[in-house]
Amino acid sequence: MATLWLLAAPAMAQDAATPAEDPQATTLETMVVRPEPEEVVDLYRFRNPVEVESGALGRSWKEPTSLEQLGKNGGIVPVLVGLAARQVQKGARKIPGWKEPEQPAVARPPPLDDAQAARALRLYESNEPSR
Repeated sequence: MATLWLLAAPAMAQDAATPAEDPQATTLETMVVRPEPEEVVDLYRFRNPVEVESGALGRSWKEPTSLEQLGKNGGIVPVLVGLAARQVQKGARKIPGWKEPEQPAVARPPPLDDAQAARALRLYESNEPSR
């Protein structure tokens, strides 16, 4: 082991010594090498000339709720309660005799028949009190 150390010592001494500067050597200016800038691709530079109407998928698609929006709405519990309520409502609509919350309007019959309407018009025009 000691012999290896003795053989390696002169080699280390030669590496540590710096050669004297040669007076004929020329020093070049420092060059800075930079890579060419990458081309930035603008995806919205060109507009599609074809206008396509949305299909059935586009009309019925709903983006899933993000975690941020879920947190702003109170967390997962209110969302799950809402989903459960919708499923209960969907099941309740299948019960016989179920009426929708919004029902179409049904016109009522006029309050006066033709004879009563003519009498009311006569009384209105003559300003006589009714008996």
